[in-house]
Amino acid sequence: SNRGKERKSRKSIFGNNPGRLSPGEAATLAKASGKGPFDVMRQTWEDPCSPYNSPASLSAIIRTPKCYHISSLNENAAKRLCRRYSQKLIQHTTCQLLRTYPAATRIDSSNPHPLIFWLHGVQLVALNYQTDDLPLQLNAAMFEANGGCGYVLKPPVLWDKNCSMYQQFCPLERDFDNKEPAIYSLTIVSGQNVCPSNSTGSPCIEIDVLGMPLDSCHFRTKPIHRNTLNPMWNEQFLFRVHFEDLVFLRFAVVENNCSAVTAQRIIPLKALKRGYRHVQLHNLHNEALEISSLFINSRRMEESPSGNAQPASRLFSPGERKAAATYKVTIHGIPGPEPFTVFSVSLGTTAAQLLHQLLATTKGTESCAADYFLMEEKNFISKEKSECRKPPFQRVIGPEEGLVQLLNSWFPEEGYVGRIIFKTREENLNERNVFQEAKEDAAVSSEDDSFFVQVHDVSPEQPRTVIKAPRFSTAQDVIQQTLCKAKYSYSILSNPNPSDYVLLEEVTKEPGNKKSSTSKPSQRILSDQECVFQAQSKWKGAGKFILKLKEQVQAARDDKRKGISFASELKKLTKASRQYRGFTSPPLQVSPDSPQSKDEKSACGLTFSDIME
Repeated sequence: SNRGKERKSRKSIFGNNPGRLSPGEAATLAKASGKGPFDVMRQTWEDPCSPYNSPASLSAIIRTPKCYHISSLNENAAKRLCRRYSQKLIQHTTCQLLRTYPAATRIDSSNPHPLIFWLHGVQLVALNYQTDDLPLQLNAAMFEANGGCGYVLKPPVLWDKNCSMYQQFCPLERDFDNKEPAIYSLTIVSGQNVCPSNSTGSPCIEIDVLGMPLDSCHFRTKPIHRNTLNPMWNEQFLFRVHFEDLVFLRFAVVENNCSAVTAQRIIPLKALKRGYRHVQLHNLHNEALEISSLFINSRRMEESPSGNAQPASRLFSPGERKAAATYKVTIHGIPGPEPFTVFSVSLGTTAAQLLHQLLATTKGTESCAADYFLMEEKNFISKEKSECRKPPFQRVIGPEEGLVQLLNSWFPEEGYVGRIIFKTREENLNERNVFQEAKEDAAVSSEDDSFFVQVHDVSPEQPRTVIKAPRFSTAQDVIQQTLCKAKYSYSILSNPNPSDYVLLEEVTKEPGNKKSSTSKPSQRILSDQECVFQAQSKWKGAGKFILKLKEQVQAARDDKRKGISFASELKKLTKASRQYRGFTSPPLQVSPDSPQSKDEKSACGLTFSDIME
């Protein structure tokens, strides 16, 4: 039939069929008798029998390079194209408009998820506005950042030829080789009136990261029982993001007993600024709740790329756009009334360029630029007042080091706060002399002040690591350096706090008897403030340090206590059975001067009688 021939002729909308136009080909108009080209074009739009108006000419319309042609596809057909022809669909939407609409099978007026279509460059995603569901809330968040003007520019990787991943991006991939993702830290601190209609509920917060399948994840906080006015969670979550241009964060207040959503808010990840802030909540109809909010803290970090890996943020955006972006850098120690000064820098600004900019705008620094330098300082945070204050870590920033990369490499979750200090060479020399005199006054030996320590069971990807630490380092110092050097796996990302770990010392003593070739190792847990170097110097045999979670140690102790209680119950049952059968244990010969009490004698008698039986 004719209908079957039409189906065969348009198997793929991206193929080239004879007699039809394809993208990039010039549209030639055949002149009719007595009519010019303009009349022919007018006839194609006005004549109802024109092939552009016939329903069977969808493939012809979608192949035409005319910018005013819009193709409409069912959501099922659009999803099929996204799965089978992902990159070809992205290439088609760079120069053609495409529209999707909900399938006719959605009799309940529900909506499809629009994010998969946005990731493939589809410009128009029609939704059923009578249903307030998650896709409609996501659509409102998409156009909320620009004031609801109805137009949002697509990510550069979908249309900009200067982007390094142009025509190579596939949103449905599950593995991105040699691309280092950005690490985001999100802390849910507290909430304010999170359930306006229920003040005695038990709320918890669900966080959904909505983006590519590789970037999507889900988190949930613990419930706060019977408190919706001012619940305190103070829980931190870490997640990785490769494609940051189309990622949304969804906060949902959920009742713990029935899992009913009472309030929600969706925010684009690019619009979430760094630091502490309040996020106003909306109801299920996406209307703002004036007195309901969440207090959060967010931060973006980047790991230093290893090997041939490159940051994913540079690959998914053109270099000109990244170079034009501005960042704020705080410099401490500049002469003047203020303790610090804020400067605006770009992505490629180095320490030498910022130093010249600083000297040009600061009074009282007319000397040569070689007399000044920038220093990185990391101050460690002590969570308890009883902890001794650790000396800060300082190093000179190289002249070619990028400042933005330096800021993104700081991880406050590891227990320190970093800053950049402006110093002079003379001041640094005086500080070194003072420090050297203090060392001489303390009668420090001529030996090296640092030692090497090996820590085992760091992560599944890194069974052991060797670090160089000062001799006065405590167990918490060694744990913190170990986590900084460890490869980030799921176990470390879920427990990034050094105070959640302990160091387990395992020492195997040398056998005193030559006949006994093996000896049982002894284990003990180092206290947080115990000196690791002193503990290691006391070893008289082979020893090692093992990194353990406090939860694992506590669970092992509980299991041991259960075993002891089981043994005591077994002894009581054995005693009762003997008394029932009339069994008498032989008397023990104990000297009258023995300090044992009557209870101890009976206990010893039971022990020996158990052995005899």
